[in-house]
Amino acid sequence: MRKLTVCALSLLLAAPLFAEQIELPQDVQTFPDGRKPIEQLYERYLGLQQAGWIVDLVTLSQPDGRDDALPIIALRTPHTGKAVWILSGIHGEETAGPNAIAESIDSLVELGRHQAVVLLPLNNPQGYAHNWRYLNTPEYSAEIDGQSVGDSSHLLLDPEKPGQARSSAASSLEAAAITRYILENAKAYPPLISLDLHEDNLINEGYVYSQGKLGELDPLASLAVEILRANDIPLKMDGVTRFDEPINQGIIGPVVDGSIDELMSAASILVNGQIVPGPYADTVLVFETPAAAIPLSQRVEAHAALLKHLAGEIGGREARSEGAE
Repeated sequence: MRKLTVCALSLLLAAPLFAEQIELPQDVQTFPDGRKPIEQLYERYLGLQQAGWIVDLVTLSQPDGRDDALPIIALRTPHTGKAVWILSGIHGEETAGPNAIAESIDSLVELGRHQAVVLLPLNNPQGYAHNWRYLNTPEYSAEIDGQSVGDSSHLLLDPEKPGQARSSAASSLEAAAITRYILENAKAYPPLISLDLHEDNLINEGYVYSQGKLGELDPLASLAVEILRANDIPLKMDGVTRFDEPINQGIIGPVVDGSIDELMSAASILVNGQIVPGPYADTVLVFETPAAAIPLSQRVEAHAALLKHLAGEIGGREARSEGAE
């Protein structure tokens, strides 16, 4: 794998905390299951610079047992204001989202013309490269405390202990850095809509979580269900998820799960012992496509279709709003 140095990545990464050379070591191999090599993902994401987007280094990820540090990057439009936040690659084995974003640069550029956007396309590069779900264990397990890079429990209020967070500290350095980045940039880019691309290889039918203010009644959640079904993704339209969460027309309303999505929807959070306003996005959608029985290429197409259609809907709505003014 080729190196990305300050000469090649330099000016690409707004990284005030890292002035030294940043590189992707040549001996890091991407898990060979058809997913794009990780260096190709970075190259595609960084192409957004040609449209004027700014690239930030969130942190370098080097969990225990890994010889190499890989950058977690974010990209944002130069114009600020109410923003669409797009996240992907929280779990390393969920590859459709990061690959779909790499295939959707044109759609993102078009969205960015009408709306402020913040993109965190590959939050768990170590997991992606090695096919590990978490930083400390390959697979989901009810018995093992997996260190998710999307864990936000250290900022979320404990419903049973008023005035306290659910955990005393972030579960990993990566989770601390990603959530810190969100809170720092939510000031200039207050989240209006948050989209998080996920998969699940333990289900045969997918669904959409809607964590925002309208819950399962959010029209963008219903649109997402339509798009996934139109792209031949089987969805579970009723019943419960494998976590016993009720499903209504393919949509699950707000849940308490300690995730980055719950953080994006939170009206209040706890920072440095003080209760402060949270990101409180209007719409917070999490897409869960079934991964085990569907080819990666089909899942990538479905996620790319989601981004294209939702970008068109959001961008068109913003353009109409500007025209009305």
